[in-house]
Order: sequence, then structure tokens, then C-alpha cells
Amino acid sequence: MKTLIRVGTTSYIKPADILPNVRYLGPLVDDIELVLFESEELSNLPDEKTIDALSSLAQEHDLTYTVHFPLDIYPGSRDESVRVRAVEMMGRIVTLTEELDPFGYVLHLTPDHYGPSPSDDVAGWLLSLDRSLAEFLTSTGIDPSLVCAETLSYPFSIVEPLVERYDLSVTLDIGHIWLMGYDADSAAGRLLPHARICHLHGVRDGKDHLGLDEGNSEAIERFLGQLVGQVDRDGKERALTIEVFGEREFTASLSMLKRSRAMMSQMGGGIYGNH
Repeated sequence: MKTLIRVGTTSYIKPADILPNVRYLGPLVDDIELVLFESEELSNLPDEKTIDALSSLAQEHDLTYTVHFPLDIYPGSRDESVRVRAVEMMGRIVTLTEELDPFGYVLHLTPDHYGPSPSDDVAGWLLSLDRSLAEFLTSTGIDPSLVCAETLSYPFSIVEPLVERYDLSVTLDIGHIWLMGYDADSAAGRLLPHARICHLHGVRDGKDHLGLDEGNSEAIERFLGQLVGQVDRDGKERALTIEVFGEREFTASLSMLKRSRAMMSQMGGGIYGNH
């Protein structure tokens, strides 16, 4: 049976590079989030040989990939050199990963600072984001629905007009919603219809990206029920990324998903599709 919820996790479960992680995770999940970064000191951007290996593993295990753009790019920067670098990096990664036919790209509309307000100059920040999105979409020709703007620390309503204008999809990180104390039911109801990717992780005592076993089990089950309900209504395929970064957290989270009433109902008793 074809699964409409592609359960996955990140490419940093084992303390190793991307390929060893994908080889380990391939038999266990439906999708893997490739967490990419590049700095002057370090880079994990895959070369052509790695891309070929990732493509082969995807075929072998019926995997899809979601590609997470680097965190240290600032498409909303008013510093033109910083903003242009962000657009160029996003375009470079789209070209680099094209062969993998990603299920989606996770994009942070990165704020100037963490918290409920994204910037001391919200209007200027939004104007820069607008320019960056226009340039990125025009230069790459990418299907906008594959570009999924993530819910971060600020209310998503601030960037929703841009997301709608450019026909982007959403990465609904429900953990970020819980962490900030926003109304999770309202966020799920409003954003799930537009979410191509969902991020799920445990949140407790001001910390996120914990294993699901360390989070609020009632809130997790409620969200899974909302996700399954949305998929039942619209029949659209989605990726559900357990966004954790360790083997213990991954194993515990997967075990909890197996026991989820909502997920078992949607998947007919299994959560891995063909896995």
C-alpha cells in the first residue's frame, strides 16, 4: 500500500557523514532530511560521487529526500552582499541536488534575531525576503510548491502573505510552535493544508529536538491525529520528519510512532509504507 505520510528523520542520526547515515536509515524510513551546511571551515555539500550514491540508495530503498538549506544564510538581510549570497547558495543547492528529485526543500526565512519578532525593522526584512524569493524562483525555475517555508520562532502570519504570493508550501515544525507557546491547534488547522513537510520532535522545559518519548505524549498524539485527518481529507502525500539528531532519540521516537493510534489507523497497522 502506498503511504501518504512518508515517515523520515535527519541525516545526522549517527555521528558520521551523510552517506553512512543514509545507508543505515534506508531500510528504516521513507524519507531522509539532508541537513546541509557550508562555512569557511567546514562543508558537507555532497560532491557528484556522493549524489550518485544517494540516488542509488533512494532507488534501492524507495527513499525520498527533503533538502534542508543551510541555516546560516539570511535571505532577509538588508546587507546586499549577505542577501545575494543567500540567494546564490539556495540556487547552488537546487542545482547540486536536482538529480535526487527531492520531495521538498526546507527553507528558513531566517529572522534577524530569535523570538516573537523577527526583526527591529520588520518592513525592511520582509522587503528583502520578497526580493530574495523572487530572484531565487526566477533564477532556478523551481516548482514553488517544492519550497517549504518553515515555522520558526516568530508567528508565521508575518510571512504568510509572501508564502501565498509565491505559491510556496509550508514546513510545519510543530515543535517550534510548542516551544514558543503558540496555539498549536490553530497553527495545525491553518497550516496543515499547505504543509508539504512536517517536523516533529519532543519539547520539554524549554528544549526542543528531543526524542518523542521526552515530549508531551498527548500533544504529539493530537498533532498526529490532525495530520492524518488532513491527509484523509485531501489525499496529498506529505513527509513527516522526526527531527532529532541521535540514535537513541531516533529509536525511541520510532518506537513511539509505532504505538500511535493515529498513525496505525492511517497506515493500516504500519508506518513505513514499503519498509
